[in-house]
Amino acid sequence: MIKLLLVENDQNEALRISKMLKEGLQNQFTLEQRPSVSEALDLVQRETFQAIILDLHLPEGQSFESIPQFIQYCPGAPILILSGIEDEAQAIHAVKSGAQDYLIKGQTSSSTLCRAIRYAMERHRATQRITQLAHYDHLTGLANRGLFYERLNCAVARCNRNDMAMALMFLDLDHFKAINDSLGHECGDSLLKTVATRIKKCIREIDTGVRLGGDEFAILLEQIISVEDVAAVAQRILQLLAQPIIVNHHQLQVTGSLGVTIYPWDSANPQELLSHADAAMYRAKAQGGNNYQFYTAGMKTAGLDGSTLEVELSRALAKKEFLLHYQPQMNLRTKQIIGMEALLRWHHPYQGLIGPNQFIPQAEENGMIIPIGEWVLRAASKQAKYWEKQGFPSPHVAVNLSARQIHQGNLPALIQDILKRSHLDPENLKLELTETFLIQETEETIKTLRELKAMGVHLYIDDFGAGYASLRYLKSFPIDGIKLDQSLIQQLPHSPNDAAIVQAVITLGKNLGLQVIAEGVETQEQVDFLEEHGCDAMQGYWIAPPLPANESAHHMVQTC
Repeated sequence: MIKLLLVENDQNEALRISKMLKEGLQNQFTLEQRPSVSEALDLVQRETFQAIILDLHLPEGQSFESIPQFIQYCPGAPILILSGIEDEAQAIHAVKSGAQDYLIKGQTSSSTLCRAIRYAMERHRATQRITQLAHYDHLTGLANRGLFYERLNCAVARCNRNDMAMALMFLDLDHFKAINDSLGHECGDSLLKTVATRIKKCIREIDTGVRLGGDEFAILLEQIISVEDVAAVAQRILQLLAQPIIVNHHQLQVTGSLGVTIYPWDSANPQELLSHADAAMYRAKAQGGNNYQFYTAGMKTAGLDGSTLEVELSRALAKKEFLLHYQPQMNLRTKQIIGMEALLRWHHPYQGLIGPNQFIPQAEENGMIIPIGEWVLRAASKQAKYWEKQGFPSPHVAVNLSARQIHQGNLPALIQDILKRSHLDPENLKLELTETFLIQETEETIKTLRELKAMGVHLYIDDFGAGYASLRYLKSFPIDGIKLDQSLIQQLPHSPNDAAIVQAVITLGKNLGLQVIAEGVETQEQVDFLEEHGCDAMQGYWIAPPLPANESAHHMVQTC
């Protein structure tokens, strides 16, 4: 049944249209008539219609101006304009205002009118489908990221204009990945649909629920009165979210971490609002999940304390916030680049670029070094293969390994998989072992290193001479070379003790057939000393600082 609204003040014309509709649609429609725009607008706010027929020449003279209002109050209804004048300019104006068609009184038959209604409804449905695909998440039906940004900017503008406040919430599901991995993506998708439905139940029509991607959601609350009201919504979302969900005969229970920020109290612009909500959500996650946290000043610049770091590292890996910089290694005799060392950096969303010393020790402790280390190995191997394809003569890449990576048990299989997937020659991969690993020498670890060596991968002892290094390690481990710690290089050639140690280690390395690389070389005097005493290679700021891959490649080209 097609429910139609006719806005027409001429009763004879209304009867004629009704008669035409009966002839064309028979009993498949109902018709409501209102003589004025104001009465019709009042009606569409209370009832829903499938199409609206609007006379252009009403006494109020507001037909064109009213079209956007009809669209706002009854968005599912296409609008057809009726006019007693055949005027091309008016017809174009009507369509630009949002009408679907422009019909001429006296020239419109029953079949023409009914066909125009059906076509208008179908075109309107097609337009809505396109809009749905463009602005809404296909899985959950919530607004997508693009529409979210549009509505956020509009909401901020309305707040500024009307001197009102709004709240932005970021919601991240707790342990969703475990459910997805154990039960499959189909169950994961069903769970996300249920979460979206529960979010919709907790917000008003003027609010916006958003799926940002994966298991991340946002909620935009407009025209808020108090912080208490916002807290009540947050609590309601978490409570409803925590109720059991049945998916494919599995009873699941999912919780969420919710970050809340309020405009204009917490920020001066939409971009700050986004980062504040995200920071508050990080804090909620760090508190164990299943809670909400309001943004407070200083959250973004808070130090990376142990309570939040594991959560942040996990999210950084998922959000691809890690990147590699590369520092060239140069042959001291030929002055040619012989490879690059991959050095990890973290592009933190609030604190900028963070060096490894600020997070690697904690990552070692909490176990995050395992997945982060795997990412480094894969990314560095892929980059080395790219350099090889580009024709660089020395596409070797060196990667640091932690003790936990070696002791995890499956390192040889992991390296084999990485080499296979990247198509990298094992000869082009160097693995550097830290001294903390060396003091944990066991039969199992030596077996692991021998397996790696058998693949053709090169093994080096990193930071040699920094603390625990022992000469017996050079005999026990199947290594190819050693890297002199930069603390031994800094005072060269002016420190007699450091000079004597460096000279002795270089001589020892040459006698054992090991390559010796000096780290932290910064001055011409250091270069001259190392070259004079037969050191094989060096790296440091004298050549170049650690740089992104494309910038490091320039040094490789310039010296080759």
